[in-house]
Amino acid sequence: MQIVAENLSYVYGEKSKALAVRALNGVSVTVVEGDFFGIIGKTGSGKSTFVQHINGLIRVQKGGGRLLVGDYDLSDKKCDLRALRAKVGMVFQYPEYQLFAETVAADVAFGIKNFFPNEKDETVNEKVKTALELVGIDYEKYKDRSPFELSGGQKRRVAIAGVIAVRPEVLVLDEPAAGLDPAGKREFVALLKRLHESFVKTIVLVSHDMNIISENCNRAAVFSDGRIVACGTPKEIFSDENALKGGLERPVTAEVEKELLSRGIALPDNDMTVEGFVKATAELYSKSERGEKDETEVKAETDAKAGLNAKTETCAEGGEGEK
Repeated sequence: MQIVAENLSYVYGEKSKALAVRALNGVSVTVVEGDFFGIIGKTGSGKSTFVQHINGLIRVQKGGGRLLVGDYDLSDKKCDLRALRAKVGMVFQYPEYQLFAETVAADVAFGIKNFFPNEKDETVNEKVKTALELVGIDYEKYKDRSPFELSGGQKRRVAIAGVIAVRPEVLVLDEPAAGLDPAGKREFVALLKRLHESFVKTIVLVSHDMNIISENCNRAAVFSDGRIVACGTPKEIFSDENALKGGLERPVTAEVEKELLSRGIALPDNDMTVEGFVKATAELYSKSERGEKDETEVKAETDAKAGLNAKTETCAEGGEGEK
């Protein structure tokens, strides 16, 4: 299912001029089926408002542009939201807060029974078991337990199992790794990769963790003041100073690459992933061992020397220099 936003705008409190806040302002973007698409930007930039439009939690306002998700036109007030939400799953920040049923199995089964009320009990149980095992929860051991007796990490997995139990084609996640320690984040990202390689065709991920974005997303969009100011691959975005003007941090690989470049060392074909960075570094080392330099390295060295000379001249002329 392809997601297409055309000039999408949204105003909170639109009926009150004094209290109205424009959250989205002419957002146009296409998320292609198969994308692992990142949404990044400062708090209040419009990220959450945008993704909540994707499964109709927030409706497209009159005159607020157009939004298509597959064959569903969310600009149409007659859009079948029930059918849409069976195909577009939504996971919020701290998804464990979505738990409510008496048992783990009942909680995971809720979505299946809601969207597919005629499903046989045997089929429901099988889907619940499959979903729990996908997220690393032992079905037989935990199915009859209260979800509120589980650890924080287990609660989060059960909540996600409840979303994926209906086998959505699109999975939208709004800061789902918030509050997790580094090991927990790695496990969670590994889960998303498994789902993406399985039945979830498209993932849209809102995150403040640039390392997660650079390591996993093939494309991303940068939001600022309700607009998209940049869209492209992680390499394109994190190499663009204008895209990062809003105070976004770079992933570690981009920071190291920038520091190397300032010293006249240019990495070849670094895609901003850890694996790509290691390969690029190994290739550069191999070239240096052979005494080779490409045009990019020569230019980087020239630029670095020019910058150093400029700083030296400024200091000699009585300028501020470095502090």
